Amino acid sequence: MIPVSDLQLGMYVHKLDVFWIKHQRLNNGFLLTKPEELAEIIQNGNKQVWIDLNKGEDLAVKIDDGEQQTHRIHFSGNHQSVLASEIDNARLICQSAKPMIIEMFNQVRLGNAIELESTLPLIDDINRSVQRHPTALLSVVRLKNHDDYTYLHSVAVCALMMTLARQIGMDEHEIHMAGMGGLMHDMGKAAVSADIINKPGKLTDEEFDVMRSHPLAGQQILAACGAPFEAQDIALHHHEKINGRGYPNGLKGDEISLLARMSAICDVYDAITSNRAYKEGWDPADAMRQMASWEGHFDKKLFYAFVKSVGIYPVGSLVNLASGRVAVVTESTPDSLLQPKVKVFFSLLTHTPIRKKIINLAAPHCDDSIVAIADHSQWRDMDLNEMWL
Repeated sequence: MIPVSDLQLGMYVHKLDVFWIKHQRLNNGFLLTKPEELAEIIQNGNKQVWIDLNKGEDLAVKIDDGEQQTHRIHFSGNHQSVLASEIDNARLICQSAKPMIIEMFNQVRLGNAIELESTLPLIDDINRSVQRHPTALLSVVRLKNHDDYTYLHSVAVCALMMTLARQIGMDEHEIHMAGMGGLMHDMGKAAVSADIINKPGKLTDEEFDVMRSHPLAGQQILAACGAPFEAQDIALHHHEKINGRGYPNGLKGDEISLLARMSAICDVYDAITSNRAYKEGWDPADAMRQMASWEGHFDKKLFYAFVKSVGIYPVGSLVNLASGRVAVVTESTPDSLLQPKVKVFFSLLTHTPIRKKIINLAAPHCDDSIVAIADHSQWRDMDLNEMWL
């Protein structure tokens, strides 16, 4: 039994100390996955809660052993059900975000100002989702098709920015600014012809010059609607590079603000891992490897923090294991960057499909490991996203 103040999302509630005939929206014996459930437990007068240590997530809780120390309790299961629940929630966020962002672009094209207040609930929803389980929303939003790219790219960058901001220890206000800037960073594309935005082939030099105008246009759009300086700065400078070869101002090193340096990483990662009209998205792990090799493009310290927040092998990465099996990464955590959870599905030794099974490469008894990023082109006829969803 623990005080209700120590109750956390991911715990399995075994018993509550109220008479639940009066409160039938929740029952004794359930996995706590939603903030509103936690709020209702507190609001309805619970002082102490019995939790089942054999169910739920691996969490740190306070146990009264005479010194009120914090201990890490290892639960045996149900982590996947928490992730599955958040994936469903992430889908709903994306479904509600797309029409909202389309409407913002349409208003800009009509010459109208954006109502910033309308974006605040979406930013809060994204923030809460990545707090509960960063893997879920970042993975779901990567599945956007090329028709959705312009709009859901904004959701992805918002989520990536807030995840990275939390990783480097920013406070809640700074995290919120990072999220707002991420959501609004490409508003300047509303001023660019749709024929250029959606062109399936390579842009001409003249078309690329037009495309390069979108950061300044975005900053002006945000300034006109009274957006915070931080959001304007991200819109204006998310294509700057540490070596000074970016645009629009050719800023170099610390001349680029911290938030703008963060946005450069988040913007590129989502862009290269997304399916576009003119190219297929890269495998997430291969994207990480390629980005790490681009000398002078990103702030290296921030990039390492980004890798830690998203994973060396992000969800959806295709990998070869030492055992001769091929697997898809289903979950990556900062504590096991090189040892994510994977789902095996094919044997390179027998060249045949095998029974799909999730393996935690970080588990003490596991003697398998990742040896290489798999060749994604060999599996184009297979729905790899089904493996982890």
